[in-house]
Amino acid sequence: MSTSAPDSIIDVLDQQANKFATRTAFIFDSKESSYEALSESSMRLAGGLHSLGLREGERVAVLSENSLPWIQSFFACLRLGLIHVPLNVYLRGEFLRYQLEDSGCVAAIVDELGLDAIRALDPPVQLRHIIVIGSRGDGIAFDELMGSEPFAGPRPRASDIAAIGYTSGTTGLPKGCVIPHGMFTQVYPLHERAGYVTADDRLVTPSPMFHIGYLAGMLCPAFQSGASVVSMRQFSASSFLQDAKDSQGTVLYGVGSVCMMLLAQPRSTADEDPGTLRLAMLAPVPAERQLEFEQRFKFPVIAESYGQTECMPISMGDLRNRGPLGSAGKPPARFEVKVVDDQDKELPHGQIGEIVVRPRRPNMMFKGYWNNDPATVETSRNYWHHTGDLGRQSPDGTLWILDRKKDFIRRRGENVSSIELEAAIHKFPGVSHVAVHAIPSDVGEDEIKACIVAEAAIAPADLFQFCKTTLPYFAVPRYVEFLDELPMSSAGRVSKQVLRDRGLTDATVDFEALDLTILRSERRGSISST
Repeated sequence: MSTSAPDSIIDVLDQQANKFATRTAFIFDSKESSYEALSESSMRLAGGLHSLGLREGERVAVLSENSLPWIQSFFACLRLGLIHVPLNVYLRGEFLRYQLEDSGCVAAIVDELGLDAIRALDPPVQLRHIIVIGSRGDGIAFDELMGSEPFAGPRPRASDIAAIGYTSGTTGLPKGCVIPHGMFTQVYPLHERAGYVTADDRLVTPSPMFHIGYLAGMLCPAFQSGASVVSMRQFSASSFLQDAKDSQGTVLYGVGSVCMMLLAQPRSTADEDPGTLRLAMLAPVPAERQLEFEQRFKFPVIAESYGQTECMPISMGDLRNRGPLGSAGKPPARFEVKVVDDQDKELPHGQIGEIVVRPRRPNMMFKGYWNNDPATVETSRNYWHHTGDLGRQSPDGTLWILDRKKDFIRRRGENVSSIELEAAIHKFPGVSHVAVHAIPSDVGEDEIKACIVAEAAIAPADLFQFCKTTLPYFAVPRYVEFLDELPMSSAGRVSKQVLRDRGLTDATVDFEALDLTILRSERRGSISST
C-alpha cells in the first residue's frame, strides 16, 4: 500500500509509461491512448509550447470541451512549469474576460467555439498566443505544435504551482485557487485505502475536464493506480449506463445529479444487469436515492464524500466499511477537521457550526487565492481553512453537511456567483436593481430566481434572450419576478432571506413554462443576439 505520494503527476505518468508502456491510460471517442503514448505526446506538445517562448510560471488557459488534446495540454503545461488555468467551456462575455484577466494568462489553448468566445470579447483580452484545436486557420494550429521535438522539462516539486482553478463558492467574484503539484497526487492513497480504484479498473465519466475534481479527484488517482479512464464528450441520461457497460467500465464517476437523472429514466430490463460495473462514485446523493439506485442497478453508489476546489477530499467513505448513508463520511487521517462557532471555538459533537480543515502534511491543499491576499487571510484565519459550509460531527468523526453559505448557488454541477450574475443582469436596459437566489430543484442542486426592480415594463422573452446570449447557460435564471422594490436590511443590504422565504409566487415567471429554454447545441453556439 502506498505510503507517500510522488511530487508531481508528471512523475506518475512517466513512471507508468515505463512500467506499463502500452496499457491503455485514456479513452475518448472510442480512441485509446496508452500511458507511453500519452507521455510522449505531452512531451511533444511541451516542445511546441516551449518553442513559442512560453516559460515557467506563465499562465496558460484551456477553453475546450472534453478531448484528448485537453488532457495532453494539461500534462504539457505541467511539464514546462507553466500554470494551467482550466476554464469552464460555457464562460462567455464578462464572465470569461474576468478569469482570463484575473489570472493574467499569456496564452490560451482553445477549441473552435472557445476561439469564437475569446474573439467576441470587446475590448479584446491581450494574449500572446491562441492555439486552436481543430481546422480553423486563424490561430496557431494545435496539430502543428504536436509535431515538435519532445521536451521533458524540469521535474516539478510538490510545492510548485500547477494550476489555478476558479471557484464561485461565495457571494463575491470567482476566486482563483492556487493548486500545488502535490495536490494532484495526494488523493490516490486515500482511494486505494478505501477500495475505490485498482489497476484493473476502467473509470467511466461524463464529468467536464475543467473541474479540478475531475483532475485531482479522478484522473490523477486512476493514473497512479494504473487504471484506465474513459471520458465522454457529454452526459446523456438515456444512454450513459449502456455506454459505460459497452466500454467495459467498472466504476462510474460524476456529480450527484447524474444519479438523480439516471433514476428519472424509464425502467428497463437492462437495469437488472450491471455488466462489468462494480461501483458508482456520485456525490452528493440523499440516502433514500442511494438505496433506490443500488436496488435498481445492482451495484453500490458511494456518495459519502465532501470536498472543495481548495481541498479534496475533506471527508470520504470507505467501500469496505460503509458509514451511515446521507453522511459525508469521515475525514482521512491526513486532514484535521472540526466544527466551530462564529468565534472559531470548537463545538461539541452534534452541534451545528462551520466546517474548518487543515492538512497534516504539506502540499495537500490549495496555497491561497490568486492575487487575492485579503480573501486568503480571511478564509485561513486562525490557521484553519474555513469552508463556509455548515455541518456537525458525530463522536466517531462522521461528518454531516447541513447547509451551505446562504447565498451559494449550485446549478448543473457548477457554482454560480450571485454578485457576478447580478452585475450581468443589471446591464439589461431598464433594470434598476436585481437580486438572485437559489430555488431547490426537483432533480437536485438549485434553480435560479432573479428578483428585478425595473424602470419600465420588461418583456420576459427579451430578458431571456439577453441572458441566453450573455451568460453561461448554467447561470441563466429559470425564474424571474418583477418587484416594486427589494427588501432591505437595516444595514442597507438586500435581505435575500426574505426573498428565499417568498420562493415561487403567483407573480413569478417561469421561462421553461413559456418554452424559453437553451438547447444543448446552443450552450456554446454563436453568442450573437440574433
